Amino acid sequence: MLRLLTPRWKSRAAAALASLICLGLAGCGSDDKNPGRPGTGGQNPPAAQFDQAMAVAQSQASAVQAVTLVESMATLAGGVGKTAGVDAGKNYGWSEENQRWEYDYEYAAGGTTYHWFYWVQYLDDDGIPQQSALGAASVNHSMTGIGHYLQQIEAATITYDYTYFYGSNITGMGTGTLLLNGDGGYDFDYNYSSPSFNMDQAFAVTWEIQPPGISRGATGGCPTGTVRCEFPPYYSVVTFNGTGTATSTLYDASGNAVAGGGSVHTLACTTR
Repeated sequence: MLRLLTPRWKSRAAAALASLICLGLAGCGSDDKNPGRPGTGGQNPPAAQFDQAMAVAQSQASAVQAVTLVESMATLAGGVGKTAGVDAGKNYGWSEENQRWEYDYEYAAGGTTYHWFYWVQYLDDDGIPQQSALGAASVNHSMTGIGHYLQQIEAATITYDYTYFYGSNITGMGTGTLLLNGDGGYDFDYNYSSPSFNMDQAFAVTWEIQPPGISRGATGGCPTGTVRCEFPPYYSVVTFNGTGTATSTLYDASGNAVAGGGSVHTLACTTR
């Protein structure tokens, strides 16, 4: 159990874990586990309950990811492809077979390996794929990733294996208002091994944009809507209220706000 860790080990482990999950914003992966859809546990041990310290760490990391996803609305609606992909540091290529833009990336260094796969597909009013964002009515965007991280601290070895997934859909292209919906999450398997004891636990985080979705002006303005993230028995709500900031609040199973679990994030938008 995680409570076996001393405060010193526990703080180091939490920091390493938070850093690993945050890598998901740029991409991460190892192919030694069945990726599966996060939240299902895959081939890992049954998902464990979060303690408060881990829930706080994951709440903050998830809020950053929620903000990043919401701020991608304008880029996705504006069009991605070979030129836009290179400019954004992601070399998308058009797949004639799948009728979508795809980006595949692998990395291995310093105990970390990861593999991310992204795709973007523009659809017309009839739901038929098209190569250009121009004239599209909607866009679907998905990312999957698998990763592995190894850290040696004195006589102890700490490893994390995780899978990541999200799928999103933007409608309202060609109108005055864009609407984003989607869900996703990640599973991570934590292993601690030392001469005195070993442990292996798995955790699952899921998130979902709440109905009716995240809305924002097609040509500007700040987003409005909420994203709910689950860290059983805790959960957080990331709120976009049409201003230049988003707020995240962490709650316990009774619906009480958790001290230290909140965060405020500045958005790259201008209110109308």
